[in-house]
Amino acid sequence: MNNRNLFMAASAAVVAVAAVASPVSASSTHTFSDVGPRYDEAVSFLYEYEIINGKSATQFGTYQQLTRGDAAVILANAVGVDTESAPDAGFTDLNNRVRGAVNGLAEYGIVSGVTKTQFKPNDILTRGAMAKLLVAAFELEEFEEDTPFTDVGGVFAPYIGALYGTGITNGKTATSYGTYTNITRGDFANLLYNTISFVMESFYFPEAASAELVGSTSVKVKLTEAVPSEFRAQDVADLFYFTVQFEDGSEFEFTPTTASFSKDRLFATFNLGNLDLVGKKGQLIIDDYEKELAVPFDFSAPVEAPVEEPVEVPVEAPVAVPGE
Repeated sequence: MNNRNLFMAASAAVVAVAAVASPVSASSTHTFSDVGPRYDEAVSFLYEYEIINGKSATQFGTYQQLTRGDAAVILANAVGVDTESAPDAGFTDLNNRVRGAVNGLAEYGIVSGVTKTQFKPNDILTRGAMAKLLVAAFELEEFEEDTPFTDVGGVFAPYIGALYGTGITNGKTATSYGTYTNITRGDFANLLYNTISFVMESFYFPEAASAELVGSTSVKVKLTEAVPSEFRAQDVADLFYFTVQFEDGSEFEFTPTTASFSKDRLFATFNLGNLDLVGKKGQLIIDDYEKELAVPFDFSAPVEAPVEEPVEVPVEAPVAVPGE
């Protein structure tokens, strides 16, 4: 799965709140006393959906500089990487708090070390390095444009150009981005929030209009609009969240392993993974992160074998043979 699909499929992160998080209500959802109006909307959004935490119960650390380790933790929360079972990236200077996030991001090529074995989690992140992180995490390279900034060059130039091309940043001034300026926690919150907002507004997310089971092993979903041609059926499957709730109260989550579209791409048929509902009763829940669809099913009754009616075979009259 690529980074963008990873982001869109991250049910524990931003995708899961896409529909209910725009815009954030005027009242703050956090308890930080050091967050002013310039940062309040971004911090409220990111805090409410557990992407960020404060430095303490009452302090976000808005004007404190952001470390590479903290940036990794925040970004891992945003894109939903696996922080528990990702392979070890080989960095020997990671503590338990940041290790999972760094390993998860490194698995997708979103972060790299200062050296092969040193990530330097306590080093301060520059605005240029921050641009690279955001563009790599959300695959925004295609939006690169020339910028009016006179302090942009070198390795960070294309990433800053991509943030500028999307409108995520306009720089520190009309002619300066502040490439080598250390970024603060407040500014990072604003830029991450702007990035998430851009992705949510710019990319396709499927919505289910209705659904019906096709036998005991598949479900057919009618979509509200035809799926764009660049998306495969399996991509759409990854953007839904499927749960089966059985009559006895137990639940089973599954990810379809096969998927297909109708010719007009308005219908998608998914298998139920390794699940077969024969002998079961309950409901299938399809969550598109806007709403949930419940599809009741009852395969509990035994299927009777069809009774074959006797077939009468016509008896032909004997044919008379001449001379007999």
